[in-house]
Amino acid sequence: MMFADGKRVMLSYNHKSKSIVKLVYNTLLAENIPVWFDEKDMDDNIYDSMGEAVENASAICCFMTPEYENSTNCQLELKRGQDLGKRIIACMVGDKNDRKWKPSGWLGLIIAGLTYINFRDDSDSNIRLRAGELIDRIKKQPSTSATESLPQPVKLFEEIRQKYIRENRIKRMVNEEKSFTIEQSYINLAIVDAKDQQEKEKKLKEQDQKMKEREKQKDFNLERQHGEIIGTYEEIYGHKTSIDVKNIFQQCKDQIKKVLILGRAGIGKSTFCQYVTYRWAKGELWSEYELLILIRLRKLTSSRYPPGKKYSPINLLEKEYFPCEDLSAEQIQHFKELCKNHQVLWILDGYDEFAQNIPEQLEDVFKHVREAQHNILTSRPYAIKSSYDVKLEITGFTNDNIVKYVEQFFDQITKEINNDSSETQKLLRLLKSNSSIWGVAHIPVNLELICSLWCNNYWTKTTVLTITVLYDNIIECQCRRYLTRQNIKHEHLRKQTVYDKCNTELQFLEYLAFKGMECDTIMLTPAIFIEAQNDTGCSDDDLAQILKMGILKSYDDKAIGTQNQTEKQHYFVHLSFQEHFAARHLQRILRSTDKVKAINFINNNKYNQRFHFVFVFASGLLAQSHYKSCIEPFWSAVQGEPIDLVGVKHIELTIACFDELINGTMFPQRPQLIKSITHWLEYCALHNAKALKTNIA
Repeated sequence: MMFADGKRVMLSYNHKSKSIVKLVYNTLLAENIPVWFDEKDMDDNIYDSMGEAVENASAICCFMTPEYENSTNCQLELKRGQDLGKRIIACMVGDKNDRKWKPSGWLGLIIAGLTYINFRDDSDSNIRLRAGELIDRIKKQPSTSATESLPQPVKLFEEIRQKYIRENRIKRMVNEEKSFTIEQSYINLAIVDAKDQQEKEKKLKEQDQKMKEREKQKDFNLERQHGEIIGTYEEIYGHKTSIDVKNIFQQCKDQIKKVLILGRAGIGKSTFCQYVTYRWAKGELWSEYELLILIRLRKLTSSRYPPGKKYSPINLLEKEYFPCEDLSAEQIQHFKELCKNHQVLWILDGYDEFAQNIPEQLEDVFKHVREAQHNILTSRPYAIKSSYDVKLEITGFTNDNIVKYVEQFFDQITKEINNDSSETQKLLRLLKSNSSIWGVAHIPVNLELICSLWCNNYWTKTTVLTITVLYDNIIECQCRRYLTRQNIKHEHLRKQTVYDKCNTELQFLEYLAFKGMECDTIMLTPAIFIEAQNDTGCSDDDLAQILKMGILKSYDDKAIGTQNQTEKQHYFVHLSFQEHFAARHLQRILRSTDKVKAINFINNNKYNQRFHFVFVFASGLLAQSHYKSCIEPFWSAVQGEPIDLVGVKHIELTIACFDELINGTMFPQRPQLIKSITHWLEYCALHNAKALKTNIA
């Protein structure tokens, strides 16, 4: 068997596996397959020799062991092969001391999705058997790379296409070393018309206003109103008429197709960009475009594009995709013709990270691409200066997709955590049983956090999972992501230390949430923002960063939008987040010298259904050592005067708050609480008190 241009099959291995690889080498030679084997073909300069071997390889057979994974040279040559688009054939030698060993880290990423040939049994008979399987694989491969016979201009763009195909994995946010193929992991996000989404948000504002009017007219059922508000959130997140990604250009009326895709932090905008480029590269999407160019706008910095030069689209292409080589005149001309004929689609990801600090030398080229080229621009929901007739919004998962995501998540990690399908159903039951948790689960980043927390050893060893613990962990993860974006190392920090580093941001969110609850408002006005800034010492720069945390969402109902975020109204991504942060603020006051204010608030509002979950969250926070000093005053206020005369509202609040306490949380009122709850339960059991059972159950 001969390969064109003297190409050979490269055997990539660690020397501890040499005896096995040498047998494979001899078997391949017997079949007249050209082979590069370092024992026979290595020159004095090993790096030159390795580099040449990779570049001239028709395929690279990597013999995987722990030593191979830990070898710098093996990593260099295999990664170089991947970058060049070489075929990789995975051969599993494994670890004799650990029969279940499998590649992880960089090696796991490269070979993921490949079916390996099993060389774990190192007997001569098995090696020869598996070598035969390897020979079959090699012979089934085409003898030349798919791009080698293409004309130079076309070959250039085929390399970009192959790059998108190789970038076929989605990393887990909690543990970036773990990743899964995009085809296995990607769940279609709901993409909706931004006008429709704004109408739903407008309804949320109307519910807010309606509540105030009913209070004035004394025609007010708190429980019903709370249910209506939660229902409106569910409309925003749950029930969506989604637009298929392949149809997003249908609303474009101009010759230049431009689509603005909005989405808050953590909703999946960058993953969407990765997904559409991958599908285009496979020929499944937007075949009218000869080339898709994905530009991560945060990379367009002065350090990479120095001042003093006028940049053009070809410079963006060269810098982002061919940094180590100059394009030929023929390639440049071909690219210009494609742009002129509108056969290039630019995917511009992360406008919000770029808009406030666009390097002057890049302003013209960026304006040209946005206004004269077909493009998709993604951004957080900030107003965009130039007009986009088509505005869509990624709003997260639909109800059905939550179920699909959870099932896929656990299917992918079942072997790692010795999990069974019952865990999937347990989590889904938890999500569906609580409207607040179900609401935040529509946001992809939150659902991944929930699934990851559920899989954590802590959760697998205990049955205690309160709503407070869950939200507290979600907020901790969001804070850690926030610190990562600030280039602050946090991996070895305790939770409280993480919170201390985000103290300004958390104080602002807590104050904002509490003030909104006090004012009976969900839509937080600029006036409330200014008050929160003044009271917490939050600067404008701090506020700009807080709005990137993904906890708040802006809402602009003015005819002409504004880029100044403090001039917009905002709301928490879900009412339950506002309630949780308000509870944190309540406990913060209770720990301060001004604790009388907190006690008065509890006394005045403990039977107000609107604050029910604030008190439930506040009770749950008491399990943390940070709030230990709040236990006695909180429960004294809840149990003290004024008391509900009938007693139903009081016992309902008591049970709900008591349920949030983790077993072992001790405080003076605990025995009396248990006695009181037991008394009510006995009364309900002995009497046909249907109304009581309904309220207490």
